[in-house]
Amino acid sequence: MSYLKMEFIKPNLVQKRAYQINIFESIKDRNSMVVLPTGLGKTIIAIMVIAYKLKKGNVLFLAPTKPLCEQHAGSIKKLTTIEDVVVVTGELFSPKKRKEIYKSARVIVATPQTIENDLDSGVNVGDFSLIIFDEAHRAVGNYAYVGVARRYLRRGSQMLGMTASPGSDYKKLKEVAENLGIEHIELRTENDEDVKPYISRRKMRWVVVDMPDDVKRAARKIDYMLDECLSELKKYTKQASNLSSKKLGKKVLIEIQQRMQKNLKSRGGTMYTAISVVSAAIKLAHLKDMLTSQGVEAAKKYIEKLELDKSKSAAKIRSNKMYRQVRKEILISAGKKPKLEVMKNTLIKHFESNPDGRVMIFAEYRDTIDFLISEISGIEGVKAKKFIGQAKGSGNGMSQEEQKKTLEDFRDGKFNVLVSTSIGEEGIDIPSTTLVLFYEPVPSAIRYIQRRGRTARDGMPGDVMILIMRGSRDEAYYWSSINKEKKMHRQIYKLKKELEAHAGKKIVIKKVDKKGQTKLDSFVA
Repeated sequence: MSYLKMEFIKPNLVQKRAYQINIFESIKDRNSMVVLPTGLGKTIIAIMVIAYKLKKGNVLFLAPTKPLCEQHAGSIKKLTTIEDVVVVTGELFSPKKRKEIYKSARVIVATPQTIENDLDSGVNVGDFSLIIFDEAHRAVGNYAYVGVARRYLRRGSQMLGMTASPGSDYKKLKEVAENLGIEHIELRTENDEDVKPYISRRKMRWVVVDMPDDVKRAARKIDYMLDECLSELKKYTKQASNLSSKKLGKKVLIEIQQRMQKNLKSRGGTMYTAISVVSAAIKLAHLKDMLTSQGVEAAKKYIEKLELDKSKSAAKIRSNKMYRQVRKEILISAGKKPKLEVMKNTLIKHFESNPDGRVMIFAEYRDTIDFLISEISGIEGVKAKKFIGQAKGSGNGMSQEEQKKTLEDFRDGKFNVLVSTSIGEEGIDIPSTTLVLFYEPVPSAIRYIQRRGRTARDGMPGDVMILIMRGSRDEAYYWSSINKEKKMHRQIYKLKKELEAHAGKKIVIKKVDKKGQTKLDSFVA
């Protein structure tokens, strides 16, 4: 094995990889975005550019959360000889202390909100030869990346965006590129020739399970109630005219609800009634999703919440005779749990053949995670723990310290199954696993790529299993993620060509709107 030889990078520590060197050579002197699947070393490439640029000035490394900042700072300290690498977040240091750090540190690793707030307050954050934006796909709208980039593009700082998956929406891709002043894109997939030698075997499996008969019956009754709501909703908005329970997503209903809320002032009382109707439809659609995708136990939990909900929309649902039938059927159901059975059998077989294996299970909802842990903890050889985000409102969550400790314990083998919400998808350094299990598909290319990237890393093979309930939204979500990933690659190549057509021409920031959003008429002056 040969190792990277660069000033500031410790010898005999960083493996020399062709694609990383090729990308580095292409991006080292221009504003660039690197799109590279999870586990292929975006941070190594960033460190190479830091080492290259450090003689020309200090470096700012931005990441969305404190744990990610600490992770990146740890990598820089471990792999380089650079002194004065400091993590800066609002909760770590006082404004006065941060001013001192900005003057002395060579590499600052920070959350963007902290830097933007200090800049807004007139603090002299200093100049940087390079600014790195981790999870660069966030650089849209009013996110703090945008404000920081706008200020430093004017000062001539070089920009480097990094992401595993920037999404499939071309307008958003272009917005990210404009906001970060990107001139060049480097994209690699697992099929690229310079990447293939470093890819471990990953086996993908999609398991379609049949919906139990009692679930089908209850789902049909929920559809009946949904169609009643939609019929009533058509009186208030044309948007509902083509909607039916068979082809309905919560996203469409939420968009209708948001439009109605904007019209409250002008249309008054009738709009309050309409909002109550659409809210009832959203709740029913969610109940159906819980029942058909997550299972009877999840539906029971949601019904318990509906019973305590004091809103008009919940009262409207409870007053429906059909709801009372659905409620009774769900609460007394002791039927099959097909997804759970497949999951249990898979875990048993996996640990029989991989006694030292590590498994990561992804589920959308915290209630589902609690249910899964209670069910799989009885399996011989399985030690499971949850990994969730911080508390929201009155709900229970994990502190950042608890999250950190959980990942350390998982890495050290103190337990072997990590059951996670979406927090386990993005950025944070989770040990490579031998199996990743999706309890349900996700409709996002970004999340699909990030989830499967949690296995088949570090030279070790891995498996991915996605559970799909036949006849549920799972089927649509699965195909949506597959198609969006293909579309994402097409759109990135399209934008890459557009940027190359304007290569070498100066970027001009034309104006800033009232919200502080940078507007570029084009990529070129």
